[in-house]
Amino acid sequence: MSEVASVETTAEHQHMERVLEGKSAALTLLTGMRAVTRTLDRIYLGMGYLCGTMFLLLALFITYQVIARKFDFVMAPGMDLMSGYTMAMASTWAFSYALRTGSHVRIDVLLPFMSTRVRWWADQAALGSIVFFIAITSWKTWVMVLKSYDIGAVTNTYPLVPLWVPQTFVAIGFSMLAFTAIHMMIDMIAEAALPVLHKKQGGTETYRTVTAGTNLDRVLTEETTSGV
Repeated sequence: MSEVASVETTAEHQHMERVLEGKSAALTLLTGMRAVTRTLDRIYLGMGYLCGTMFLLLALFITYQVIARKFDFVMAPGMDLMSGYTMAMASTWAFSYALRTGSHVRIDVLLPFMSTRVRWWADQAALGSIVFFIAITSWKTWVMVLKSYDIGAVTNTYPLVPLWVPQTFVAIGFSMLAFTAIHMMIDMIAEAALPVLHKKQGGTETYRTVTAGTNLDRVLTEETTSGV
């Protein structure tokens, strides 16, 4: 039984991978956790594609509205309201993909100067702060959803949409972001601790070079820092 873990980049389109060999409870647990991570990464990727598609369709609808207003064509009613709902859902549902791939706006001036261990702790602190603040935001958003549902609140413009419907999508987006941050924290701890425990339980490790584009690549990969 063996499992791999990427370690370092050797050349363009190639990187070194650590291969864990032998049998141990730690390796079995690590293999299972990596399978779960690959499944979750596909979910994050799907959410990213969904949000991108929604933004594209929204841009097309807005373009049509502008042209229709200019040339007095038939316009879609309630487009302003639905545009806001689309933006709210697409933005919040894309948070998980952005966090997982590191494609959100981030200040990485100090990261290139950190050692691997210091950066590991810095990443854990950053993820922990995300969990703290987004958990509070998610909780308050779900409270708002329940309140809107209880009082039967609807929009004050056409079409009359129950407010709890778009609020639910926003709450799901924030909840998924908190879940993603927790998942990344656990994943980092497992990748750091379980290979060490595997060797203590009698396992071994070797290294191999893997070319990008093979089926050994991760579903999602993190963008590199700027190096400024």
